Amino acid sequence: MTNKISKSGLLVASALVLVFSLPALGQQGPESLLPEGFGDPAPAQTPAAGRTAPVSPNNASASTASAVREDAEATEEGEEEEDPELVIRFDVPPAARQSLGAIGILPEASGGFPADAFGRVDGAFLSQMLKRTSGPIASRWGTIMARRLLASRTNTPAGVNGADWTADRAWLLLRMGDSVVARNLVQKVDSADYTKRLHEVAMQAYLANGDLAGMCPITESGVRLVNNGRWKMTRAICASLAGEQGSATAFINQGRYQGWVRGVDYLLAEKAVGAGMNGRRSVKIEWENVEGMNPWRFGLSAAVGLEPPESLFADTGRQIDGWRVQLPMFTPTIRVKYASNAAALGILSNRNMVDLYAQVLDDPDAPDAARSQAESLGNAYTASDAEAKVAAMTSLWTTAAAGADYHASLVMTARAAALITPNADHQAEADRLIASMLTAGLDRSAARWVDIVADGSLGWALVTLAAPGRVTAADYSSLDEFFGNDDSTDGHKSRLLLAGLSGLSRIETDARTEFASDLKVNISRQTAWSKAITAAAKRGEQGTVALMAVAALQAPSWSAVPANHLYYIVRSLRQVGLEAEARMIAAEAVTFA
Repeated sequence: MTNKISKSGLLVASALVLVFSLPALGQQGPESLLPEGFGDPAPAQTPAAGRTAPVSPNNASASTASAVREDAEATEEGEEEEDPELVIRFDVPPAARQSLGAIGILPEASGGFPADAFGRVDGAFLSQMLKRTSGPIASRWGTIMARRLLASRTNTPAGVNGADWTADRAWLLLRMGDSVVARNLVQKVDSADYTKRLHEVAMQAYLANGDLAGMCPITESGVRLVNNGRWKMTRAICASLAGEQGSATAFINQGRYQGWVRGVDYLLAEKAVGAGMNGRRSVKIEWENVEGMNPWRFGLSAAVGLEPPESLFADTGRQIDGWRVQLPMFTPTIRVKYASNAAALGILSNRNMVDLYAQVLDDPDAPDAARSQAESLGNAYTASDAEAKVAAMTSLWTTAAAGADYHASLVMTARAAALITPNADHQAEADRLIASMLTAGLDRSAARWVDIVADGSLGWALVTLAAPGRVTAADYSSLDEFFGNDDSTDGHKSRLLLAGLSGLSRIETDARTEFASDLKVNISRQTAWSKAITAAAKRGEQGTVALMAVAALQAPSWSAVPANHLYYIVRSLRQVGLEAEARMIAAEAVTFA
């Protein structure tokens, strides 16, 4: 196929995913970053009358947080009392002020969580959960749910400052890889209300986006409240961006003499100053002796159009690829290098992936591997018949390595898979066609394969877990057949299947008991965390349940997520009206364990 034809195919595919009205969970594109609708709306909560004291989930907030395995130290809270003389005040009309009582960018009417999603839970407990959820998160769908929660316009819990609460939410968004939503969230707080904590997180958010100008309105208050070298050096950058080169030169020289930042960190700041209006500095950046990457280096190098050597990112987390793929100053050919990890993280949707690869074909410098992927993706959507479409998808799936690459290959073909009419001729690829559809939440399309998939196959398991509405409960014979095909360590995939089906009440009672005995697993084993999430579910707190679910999904992969965690996550999400998320998470667990 020629490049011209391939490009045309991907452009058609890009348009196709915008109009192909098949997504699950209300059929409104749940794979999107911030979907307008995600599943059936939760039952309306009865608002509490007046202001009541906060409650602690199951009266076990401290023990609950410690019961969830952490992979990194919590961020120091370090909340200090502000000196009134150091706080910059702005004369903002009352009507223009943004309230600290309810902060977010996604209202409930546009698909966000309800304002009272956290009920009356103590703010200190919730802040602790945010800080101690450091990742990595095993579940892509769990991450998508968490990002929607963190972006939602929810009431600030009692006992925490609204600006600090926003900082904690934005910091978790950054750790999950969503730099854009993190920046949008911190911008929902008026600069006059910024605390030291929010200044610290806001700088990270702006640097993750390569957005140096975004820091300028809060630079002076940042210098006063945080008082570190980077905030001081930001004065020089902002002066240069404003065309005040005299002030910029004075600040950059002062920074050099006083050692505000050193080495490559200083040189990058000098280069950023030279890139401002009327800037005349020419600075060469050499990376040979630089050890590691930090947010300052990341943000300034992106802002001045530099791509640091990949070796500097060796010790960074996966979230960095989420930041890099969203940088608008990078070409599609650069961004596509990070697309697989970003898609597996939940930062890029099916639509995003199709659009990105369509742009790759416009870049004459695109490497052959990326161009070949783009051509295959175009064929997956626009080939002349179903056999050719499936062949193109199979090529993408089999070419991808394991892990994030394979997950991303399923994401990019999701709507192409939904174009295939269920047919016994495609039974051999049914498992992966269904798995691909479910990465975009296309549950109704996946459910059409119920009569095609083999009993006890992966496809059968996914349809039974993910189909909307009533389904035939799994019996012991089908479960035993699935276990016979399970090559995971200690039958972990089968254990997760049992947990998911049980949480959704889609398994016969006797089959659950007998299958659990075969697997030697107790999916209902109680812990401090399970008691707390169960209590939150009984109170109908969607936000608390979602946050605790994500905290329990901290693991490098699904192979490390205990079956009892999945059981309580699925059951609790379903109980608070988040059944769509529960079904997608359960199906994802069985797919990738």
